[in-house]
Amino acid sequence: MRLRHSLPILCAAATLAVTGCGSTDDAPSDDAAPSTAAAPTAAPATTADDADADPDPNDADDASADDAADAGGPVEAYLDWLAASREPDAPRACALMSEELQTRMLAELSAALGTELTDCEAMITDTAAMYAAAGSSAEVDVEVVTETSTEATLFATYLETGKCGTIHLGATATGWILTEQSEECAG
Repeated sequence: MRLRHSLPILCAAATLAVTGCGSTDDAPSDDAAPSTAAAPTAAPATTADDADADPDPNDADDASADDAADAGGPVEAYLDWLAASREPDAPRACALMSEELQTRMLAELSAALGTELTDCEAMITDTAAMYAAAGSSAEVDVEVVTETSTEATLFATYLETGKCGTIHLGATATGWILTEQSEECAG
């Protein structure tokens, strides 16, 4: 019987861990023209003629451009993190989060559960188990609020629950990492 009463608390704690807590000042305004990202799109296929063409003399470093394309954008990074956090692939999920975000989420989840969590990978594994036990869907609608070459702000809404929040990402040499998350609506 105790588990039945604990499950909602554990699910709430998992939601806290995944969405983090923060101010609601970052919610997108009605003036913003966000683009909805239902799924990443593939680049057009390269033909043999394209491969034989001379490189564009205006491209200073074709290899760097290819690396950046392989890394994906902020939406893909968030969806990658979400998938890794639910599978769980804890090392991957933690690698896609800044150390500051990991520390904050560990503290918030520890406080919510009344126990001390000190390891990001354990946090990801535990919250993935909680989501699986609750049968929670990871289907999400993601809108780009702002994006520059160094940072991006997304707004995500979980389709099943209506919970939503802002996700901030920062660019690194290898792609994008989550730097902050907040919950604006509880569904």
